[in-house]
Amino acid sequence: MRRQRNTYTAYSIGCAGVWGMILLLGRRRLDSHTWKTLRIVCGGWWMGWTSATIARIAYPPPSTLTPAGEKRLRVISIVLIALGLANILRMFAAGKRAPESTPGA
Repeated sequence: MRRQRNTYTAYSIGCAGVWGMILLLGRRRLDSHTWKTLRIVCGGWWMGWTSATIARIAYPPPSTLTPAGEKRLRVISIVLIALGLANILRMFAAGKRAPESTPGA
């Protein structure tokens, strides 16, 4: 039996997993100021997700895209995902760990 994976629930679980990994990595690698910024961004993203979920319940589904519109959407989505990943990588590269205190110093 093949399970359908292209669902909003699967998307939501995937988002939670990715944000969990980003936050775990951020907690280990970033200084306190950058870590706070990352947490605020994560909270903002989840507020947007919540808003979109409510909108999915309250409003009718969008009309079907034409093949050309679907292709445009796919290309634009890939570009936006690449920019988002580049921004995350840039943030982790620029973030500095807090200096660790040495015992007895």
